[in-house]
Amino acid sequence: MKDDLMSRAAREFGISIDDLAGADDGRSGAGVHLARTRDGLASYVKLTPARLGSRMLDCARRELSFYRRLADQVTVSTPSFLGALDTDAGVALLLAAAGKQVNVQKWSGQAWAALGRDLAGLHAFPVPGQDRPGQDSLVKVLSEPVSDEVTEFWGAVLPELPELLATRDAMCAELAAQPAAFIHGDCHTGNIVHGPDGLVFCDWQSAGPGRPTADLAHLSVRATPAGVTIPREMITAYLDGSGGDAADLEKALVPAELAVFVFLWPPYAAYNNQIEIERVHRRTRLLARKWLGMTSSSRA
Repeated sequence: MKDDLMSRAAREFGISIDDLAGADDGRSGAGVHLARTRDGLASYVKLTPARLGSRMLDCARRELSFYRRLADQVTVSTPSFLGALDTDAGVALLLAAAGKQVNVQKWSGQAWAALGRDLAGLHAFPVPGQDRPGQDSLVKVLSEPVSDEVTEFWGAVLPELPELLATRDAMCAELAAQPAAFIHGDCHTGNIVHGPDGLVFCDWQSAGPGRPTADLAHLSVRATPAGVTIPREMITAYLDGSGGDAADLEKALVPAELAVFVFLWPPYAAYNNQIEIERVHRRTRLLARKWLGMTSSSRA
């Protein structure tokens, strides 16, 4: 039970947990609670109770492995790792509080540029030798039959849907051709806090080998409902840091973001209000036009 894991964490870590403030069950189901150590250090404890099942426990253990093996090596700032429990009741991580969240609508151009530089550095970090890319979930869904949920959600608002479905093989090929790098795996502004010395990346459950465009696309997908478009400052800083080409990045990023919106986003519409959903509609139509223009040019 979650309470058992919480009491074990409080006892083993020697912390006081604020169970009423700062709790965040999130979409992952893992509870995050504000805490304070015996020395008065502000921290938070992340609880993944066993009742959430093996998949969530695997994610928690992947994050624990990251903090033990890689957190002090990656090129971006991470919360200080203070301790962990891995018991029959579940997994608990104790991390130092590293900064504050800033609403995506209030991010400055300077902060976006810093994020671009940080992601370029992270994506250049050598993939650990024992880690190998797993199955790309986006490539997988593109190769499967289109779900009724996708056609029902997009059918009336995305006139280009039939054409897009006809280009799934081209999307698959573009995504599969992108080289693997070390990625955060759940990159969005809610997982990045602003600390006294810069940005701090949190929530490393999905970190490992993958497509860099997965981080960049997810960042945009999560910002879109709030009416935020990733600014040029971030893309410019990313390209400066990675040595990439703007046209090549757009060629890789458009199908990555578009495929997430079309094939993966519909189940998450329920978390959004109508205004936010309409923003997603507009962004997806824009990406669809770009993608179809790119594919028609390549066929010409």
